[in-house]
Formats: sequence, structure tokens, C-alpha cells
Amino acid sequence: MEAETYSEKHKYMNRFTRGLFFLAGDTIALALSVLAAFAILYPFSPIVREVPFDYATLMVISVLAGLAMFRMYVVSWRYMGLRELVRIFGGIAFGGFAGLMLSEAFLPIGSFEYGMTTLFMINALVFVGGFRISKRICVELVASPRKRQIHTIIFGGESEGEQILRDILKNENYNMDVRGIFDDRVMPGILLHGTRILGGKQKMFDYLRTYNVDQLIVASPETPKKDLKEIIDEVKNIRPGMDIKILPSFQSLGDDPVGVKHIRDISIEDILGREPVNIDIDTIKQSIEGKTVLVTGGGGSIGSELVRQCVKQNPARLVMLDIDETELFHVENELKQYGSTIVPCVASVTDMGKMERVIREYQPDVIFHAAAYKHVPMMESFPDEAVRVNVGGTRILATLACKYGVEKFVMVSTDKAVNPTNVMGATKRAAEEICMSYNGTCRTQFISVRFGNVLGSRGSVVPLFMEQISNGGPLTITDARMKRYFMTIPEAVLLVMQAGSMGDGGEVFVLDMGEPVKIMDMAEDLIRLHGLQPGKDIQIKVTGMRPGEKLFEELLNAEEGVDETEHKEIFKAICSRRLKKHELDSKIETLYQKINDGDVESIRELLKQIVPTYTYNGETKELTEAVANGFNGNGNGSHTNGYKNGHTPGSLSDKEKAEPTSVLN
Repeated sequence: MEAETYSEKHKYMNRFTRGLFFLAGDTIALALSVLAAFAILYPFSPIVREVPFDYATLMVISVLAGLAMFRMYVVSWRYMGLRELVRIFGGIAFGGFAGLMLSEAFLPIGSFEYGMTTLFMINALVFVGGFRISKRICVELVASPRKRQIHTIIFGGESEGEQILRDILKNENYNMDVRGIFDDRVMPGILLHGTRILGGKQKMFDYLRTYNVDQLIVASPETPKKDLKEIIDEVKNIRPGMDIKILPSFQSLGDDPVGVKHIRDISIEDILGREPVNIDIDTIKQSIEGKTVLVTGGGGSIGSELVRQCVKQNPARLVMLDIDETELFHVENELKQYGSTIVPCVASVTDMGKMERVIREYQPDVIFHAAAYKHVPMMESFPDEAVRVNVGGTRILATLACKYGVEKFVMVSTDKAVNPTNVMGATKRAAEEICMSYNGTCRTQFISVRFGNVLGSRGSVVPLFMEQISNGGPLTITDARMKRYFMTIPEAVLLVMQAGSMGDGGEVFVLDMGEPVKIMDMAEDLIRLHGLQPGKDIQIKVTGMRPGEKLFEELLNAEEGVDETEHKEIFKAICSRRLKKHELDSKIETLYQKINDGDVESIRELLKQIVPTYTYNGETKELTEAVANGFNGNGNGSHTNGYKNGHTPGSLSDKEKAEPTSVLN
């Protein structure tokens, strides 16, 4: 307690002594201002005059009071800026006019004093302002240049680049020496805070070839990913080991002023995937605001992002459910500012009794069902668990949603459910069938949303590659020809929510995944982003196909087509119901009977009865080889773009058939 009292007293004394220091400095500056004003006017006076000490004292005291009113004795000397100079001007103007009025009331003054007042206020602004900004001038123009050793250039010279440059200049701890700014949109040759605009991106490449640059800051968040990738590729070709930082899009910056704290190392997400999609936040908000929302799998990659996005739409209550208590704790702790809005719930979707208690207690209006086993090779080894969670869990939730009158049930599905060659994909396709079979039997609207890989999700290829790079390699790829469609996690989740808000029930929505990415190219890009060279510093090893993998993926079955929706990135699959509800229920019950009997080998055969397009074991190998040997072309097409360009919906274009893809997770 005594130590705390001493600390508070010490802090108070620091503030008090600093205030006295500024008061003394301002007094001297104002006294010099009065003397300078008198010295300037004295030669023009028709009579011999002495310094009017009474008038001068009153003016100095008035201006000091004005500066105090404008809180100029509690500001930082080191970080004086334009805002503080405006406050100094206000304090001097207020004090000067107040002093003049007091002088008229109590002192005999004339035209000489009026002129002296004007000069005094001008001098005071120069002397006081100079005194207050002197430390910043000393630090930034004298001391700082000797400390800044990192040769830095900035790509992007408009508002974002200007703010970052200003932040670097005022903070000596960043240790950066910005020697050039490059931007095609800004006229070359002009100075920005003393740093010259040297040209556009081609000039930047020339500069990099000429000078030994340590760091590039890309401060142009609106640059398209395709253009950004070309820039980064060229920069890495010129200087492989150079550090590259990037300012992410403003969507992730919030309301904070742009600064060095916002820049980060460039990642694969910045140069791969698609351009940001247009999201109708108002429609999403209407479907969430004021309602109780249940998110299953709330601790996983997709589920946790669903929680983050849902809580921003002001739900009455948000229940995040997961069997992994550690991940739930992390998400709850991250979003603790939302307080009682978020309710963690540790439970398994396969526990009928527990799930009924949860839904009966919280009465959710909307369910986002993201809980699932997703790891393809692992589920090949444990097909019974894939059925329990992906099929059984979905059926339990669907049954309870109907029983308790949930308004909307949105299931997160996958492109691996299309013509599945693995248990995981087959069980997710069966889960889609469950949702379609339940739709129309009660008031609940059941919707499924398919999409492909997401960058950075648990078990996906990017974290695996990052770990392999940190260990010195090699990077392992199952097939050099594989391609993938990629989205970022926030983008995929927002589109899932958008599709859920659009659906009327019974739909299977398909997200436009953009252009496919060669996994070999991704591996090489990741290596280069770490300042290394593929094949030299880090090797890439092709390991061969794993159980359940296939060389290409589709977002629709061959017999399916799509209808466009009001959202250009979301399509509605035309899905035909293969089984009536009672038939589907009967086959699922048979599946469970086989699992309970320990007859794991029969699971795949029974799954094929529910999902006829499912192939496995020898069938998978034959199909894979036939596809690989029969496809021709250059492999640069986009599957979903084919919907828009007149290709038969659900079929692969000639370009897509050239370089088939393979499941990575």
C-alpha cells in the first residue's frame, strides 16, 4: 500500500514538475516576444518611451492563462504536432485579446500598445511554438537519422503510405530509413514528408536492382491480388531475401488510424485465392440480429469464424458448441468483450440427450452446423467415426431442429461431397441428403452450403507447408499436377452466412471459388515468401496419392446443374432427391447397426447405397488413372467460371480437365 502511494505521489510530482518547466519556458518566450515587439515599434514612435512593464506583465499573464485553458501544460513535448500548434494559436489569441481588454479597462494605453499587441501575438506564436516543437525537431531531424539503419521503400504513396511514413518519422524505435516512395498514381519528383516520390512499380524494380534495399512496405491495400502477386514475384526474383511487409485491406483495420502497427509480413493469403467478394451485410444482419444462434463446431477454423462474424451482428445470444473445451476457451477469451452474449457449451453432436437439453434450454432461432470430421486420410482409417459425427450428428440436430421449431438450419458442406472418393466426402454428401429430406417436414428451413479449401484452416496444406519450411523441408505434395480452389476463412464464412440468409429451405448452395491454384506453385511461393529458393534452400518432394484422394474435384455432380441467385458468387445447385425420408432413415439405421456390430468393412458399401456416386478402394484407383490419362489441355480454367460462360453446369471445361487436382486434407 505504501509502495502504491509512493508511486502515485511520484507520478503526480512528474506531472507537476513538467508543468512548471513548460510554464517557465513559456514565460521566457512571452517576455522575449514583448521585448521584440517593443524593439520593432520603438523606432517609429514620435516620443521617447520606456518599456510598458505593467502592460507587458498583464499581457504575459493573460496569454499564460489562455495556454492553460487550452490544456497546453499536459501535452507531450516529444510528440508535438499540428493539432497542438493549433491549440497554441488558440491560447495566444484568447489570452492576447483578453489582455487587451483588461488593459483598456485598467491601464492608460494608446495606438502604440495596440500595435505592440499585434506584434506580441505574432512573436508569441513563433517563440512559444518554437520552444514547444524544439524537442521533436531535435529528435527527428538530428538524432533519428543516425539510428535508422533499415533501408526501406514504400509502394503506395497516397493516404495509406503517407500515414505510415509519418508514423515512421515520428517514432525512432522503428529504426527505418525510408529513402523512396513508389506509386503510379502520384506525380514523380514531389516530396512527401521529405521523402521523394521516385516513380511507379517499374521504377521500383529498377531501384531494387541498383540499391541494396532491406525492406519493402506495400501500403496499397486496394491492389488486386493478381497484380500484387506479380509485384511480389518480381521483387523476390530481384532480391530473394528482402523483407516484405504489407498493409492489409481496410476491412481488417477497423477505425484506427493507419500506422506501422498495422503492417505485417506478407502471407500466402495475400497473393492467392480470389478478390474480396461483395457481401450484403444488411441482409446477414437481419437474419441474425436479436436472435439466438447456435454454432456447432464453434472451436474449429470455420466454426470459430462463424462465431466471430455472428457476434458482430448483435444476436440476442450466441451459443458456441464444441467437444474441444480448449478451443472453446480460446474463442470465448478472444471475444470476452461481448460478455454474456456468448455462451460456451462443451458437448458432442452425437450425444442425443445432451443436444436435446441444449436446444430445449436455449431455443435457438438459427443453427449453423459446422461440426464434422474433415481429415480425409484419417477418416479412411476410422469410417465408423465419420458416420457417427458427419451423418449421425447431422441427423440428431436436424431431428431436434424440427422438434423445437428452429427457424433455419444451415449446414457447412464441402466440395469433397461431389463424386466422393473418400469416406469423409461420402458422409458429407449423406448429410446433405439428410437436410433435404427433413426440409418440408416441419417449419425449419434446411440449407447446405458447399465450398472448397480455405487457406489456413486446421489440417489444411498451408499450415503443413509452413511447419515443413520451419523444419528446413522438404515440402511434401502428393501429386505435382494437383490444383485447388482456395478462399480465406472470413470470406468463406461470410458467404456461408450470406447463402443462409438467402435460402428458403431445401437448397444446396455452391460458392464460386474463383480460379484454381496449382499446389506446386503455392509451395514455391511460400518458400520464396520466406526469403528462400525452391529446389535450392528447400526441396519439394512428391510422395504419391494417399487413401481417399482423387486428382480432381468438382463443386457439382455431373447430373446436376445450377441456377443463378441474386448474389453473383453464390449458385443454387439443382439437386435431385435420390431417397425418400423413410428410405434414407432405414439405410442410416442399417449403417449404425453395422457400426455397433463392429462390421466396419460394410460401411463403405452401405454409404454407396446412400451416395451412388461414391467410389472407393479399387474403383477409386481406376477412376483416378482414367482421369489422369484421358485429360488434355493447359489446365488454366475455372470450374465455377464455366457456369457463367455457357459450359454445361456441373461439368468440367476442357481447360479444367487438363491438370486434375487432389485432396489435401
